[in-house]
Amino acid sequence: MNVRRIGITLVATAALAGCASASNAGESAAVGHPALPASGPAGSGAGGAPASTTGMANSIIVGTPPTAQIERSVNATYTVPGGSFLSSFEGVIARAVGMGGYVVSSATQPDSGGRIVSGAVTLKVPSAKIADFLNGMPSTFVASAINFSAVDHTAQFVDVNARLGSAHAHLAALDSLLAKATSLTDITNLEQQIATVQTEVDTGQGQLNVLTASVDLATATVQMSERGATVAVVPAPNPVSGGIGGGWDNAVHVTGAVLEGLVSALPVLVLLGAGLLLWRRLSGAPVWRRRPRAAE
Repeated sequence: MNVRRIGITLVATAALAGCASASNAGESAAVGHPALPASGPAGSGAGGAPASTTGMANSIIVGTPPTAQIERSVNATYTVPGGSFLSSFEGVIARAVGMGGYVVSSATQPDSGGRIVSGAVTLKVPSAKIADFLNGMPSTFVASAINFSAVDHTAQFVDVNARLGSAHAHLAALDSLLAKATSLTDITNLEQQIATVQTEVDTGQGQLNVLTASVDLATATVQMSERGATVAVVPAPNPVSGGIGGGWDNAVHVTGAVLEGLVSALPVLVLLGAGLLLWRRLSGAPVWRRRPRAAE
């Protein structure tokens, strides 16, 4: 019986030792040889995303830091197929307006034949859609430059909101005092203070509105020109002829002003002349007296 128990104990001990050895070997393999990530398809980058073969991103991505108030602007330059400038120009504007934007300014230039072949337009586009706006350009557009810039207005937002909150609290306190005021002097003073604080509130709210608009709407300046087209060169103005022309224009304006003044004053001068003539006649008219005849 004792021999049997000893045999069972030895078998159990050997089994436990084998399990521990296998476990240690597994851990050693896990530590010494980390598992390799699954390889993606050929030509893939990390995570299986397609790798760029040209070093350029397939689409434009504009990130926004969390809780940051960023004013964005972009200046993009494109060339378009010959003969398509006007339709391309109008198409860019229509896309921006369709996204909730609007036109700030635009300018165009003709070629030597007078046909418009180049121009630029400055647009306001919702900041959240600026990347979509740029990525949605037609495939016939060839970008030669896309430059981004950003201004962080977070500190200004904090400052304006703090001043605006303080002004609102001050205004509420004054309104409470005005409701309890009884004397005419107190009421007058409180109303004057309320008017001053209300001006501060309106000013702060205006600043906040401007900041909010600058953050909500990004500025996109798009310059376009037809491929192969040459913009007509505008000759520089001649300083001599410009000076003579400016002097002649000034002389014409001065002469016209003088003539206009004379024509305007002519009726008054006529009335004054007639009155003066009448007065001289009445005051200087000889008094005719009949002389007595000499005695015959």
